[in-house]
Amino acid sequence: MNKNVSTSSWKNVFKRGFEQKYIELVIYCYKQVLQMKPKINSLENTRRNMLLKQMRKNKSTFGITFNIASEVGVYDEDYRDNGRMDICCYLSQLEDEYIAFECKRFLKKDVIPYYIRNKYYGEGIKRFEDNIYSGSVDLGGMIAFLEEGDYQKLWRTLFGELPQYTCDDKVEDISGSYKYQYVLRTSHKRKKNRDIILVHILMDFT
Repeated sequence: MNKNVSTSSWKNVFKRGFEQKYIELVIYCYKQVLQMKPKINSLENTRRNMLLKQMRKNKSTFGITFNIASEVGVYDEDYRDNGRMDICCYLSQLEDEYIAFECKRFLKKDVIPYYIRNKYYGEGIKRFEDNIYSGSVDLGGMIAFLEEGDYQKLWRTLFGELPQYTCDDKVEDISGSYKYQYVLRTSHKRKKNRDIILVHILMDFT
């Protein structure tokens, strides 16, 4: 047996386990935030920080020992700023091995195709496609904070709009796997890199 292949396979299994744990942690911590009876219509960063605090507090429950950071900056080959990740979940001690979660805030007026195209895709998903976020792994996350409006409408709108931005024209509802509504999964082509899977976690703060 090729030792390098065996080692690589073991690392992939190891990382995949932590990828699953981070998604479960995000969902668990959303429920913890709700128990705090947070104010409605919080700003995106405020909501992100509430979630982040709970993730750090509860990560050991999911067997996670690596750092969870926010506002982590990334830059291009010319050292120019490319953006700042909302939540950065590390998979090892290496700084380039992490899962990025990008957060987007929705108000009632935002649950429309235009907002999804320009904000959710243009300032979120596209950063994964362009290798700006999660460049060394094949998984990333999008978190949608609904602050006002119809939660079911947000799910229907995302489910209907996202296929045009995927590499296979599909959106998979994987809510059942996490016993939570709603979790979606999409696949996207990347520049000079393997395809990336994005997990979309919807959160209702109305």
